[in-house]
Amino acid sequence: MFHGNLLSIVSTVAIVLYASAGHGQMSSDLHERLITFDAEIDIPTEFMEGVNDVGQETQMQIDLPKMDRGGLDGALFVNWVLQGERTPNAYAKAWADAELKFSAIEKMLAAYPGRIGLARSADEAEALVADGKHFAVMGMVNAWPLGPDLSRLPTLYERGLRHIDLNHAGHNQFADSSRPRAPLNDPPAEHYGLSKLGRQLVRAMNDMGIIVDVSQLTSFAVFQTVELSRAPVIASHSGIRAIIDTARNLTDAELAALKSTGGGVGIVAFSNYLRPSKPGQREAFSKIMAEYGTTNAAEISAAFPPDKFEQFKVDYAAYEAAFPPASVSDYVDSIRYAVDLIGIDHVMISSDMEHGGGVRGWMDAGEAAGVTEELVKQGFSEDQIAKLWWRNFARIWRDVQAAARP
Repeated sequence: MFHGNLLSIVSTVAIVLYASAGHGQMSSDLHERLITFDAEIDIPTEFMEGVNDVGQETQMQIDLPKMDRGGLDGALFVNWVLQGERTPNAYAKAWADAELKFSAIEKMLAAYPGRIGLARSADEAEALVADGKHFAVMGMVNAWPLGPDLSRLPTLYERGLRHIDLNHAGHNQFADSSRPRAPLNDPPAEHYGLSKLGRQLVRAMNDMGIIVDVSQLTSFAVFQTVELSRAPVIASHSGIRAIIDTARNLTDAELAALKSTGGGVGIVAFSNYLRPSKPGQREAFSKIMAEYGTTNAAEISAAFPPDKFEQFKVDYAAYEAAFPPASVSDYVDSIRYAVDLIGIDHVMISSDMEHGGGVRGWMDAGEAAGVTEELVKQGFSEDQIAKLWWRNFARIWRDVQAAARP
């Protein structure tokens, strides 16, 4: 699995010997000197409202105290809106929902300028870390709220948007989804990859220097995007199809295609994409969803009275006791597979927290150091770990911006 030079190999051997001797302090010291970045964290609708003010401890998986505690320097803060119909009224509502979240990110940055800043480039991100601050990269999962044209894109770029995942669960006006939505009567394929507008969006993102993300796309759409894009393409939060055969995970051929662009994959810490579910687990999960509509603690605490929220915590704890999530070891196993297949320079770390992500040992941003500890335990070198946490994303981001046309 090692792709480094002799110095890297010697470093790896030293880390393994040190860790096996029980010196956990080494991974802690290593984590502190790295730049660490989570390549996909969703934000709930109630982000920065009341008890979800990130300046304090919250029920969310990410807030500034947790980032401090976990030594997490930055994250791709993603604006996510569930796919709906493509009508004027639905587009208007989708944009209003998206605007709420963009404004919430801006509210966080305005409220805590001494603690976190907006990174419009990799250089700005690194400057913020050097200044002792966290950094936020503004992203978007599901381009549906953009509407039937691209007129909103320049303004969003000016506000700091630097990443778009073309769709989510359900086909949209830009591309086919790997998970068609039955409530929308989606056929297995609508555009057979990208639509004409989707191709225009990819070209516009290339021109502006916005990272193109194919995490939710069909294979047809992934390969078409890779062929079309003149800048690196990523899948910010996906798993390995060879490990778990689900449409949301990537095949070896798709992973190789991302590498061919100079891009890569953010391996997602989402339990069901890392190891098989157990008998009865889907039914038990469906029961919780039927009762509460979500498993996002921040959303439930905001939407229900305190006694209902307390009951949710009891019910969900019972669910996790019966069906424990995947572990951080399972997570690193998927990272190892991707590294062996496409190389250390094309793999990143992402959680999908606030949208079902999180594994035992890394359930919130406060436990981010657990990933570094497991990587050390499994024999990754300091240079490799630094690439996984930040340097690969930074290199891809710089290449995307270098390909932009002013």
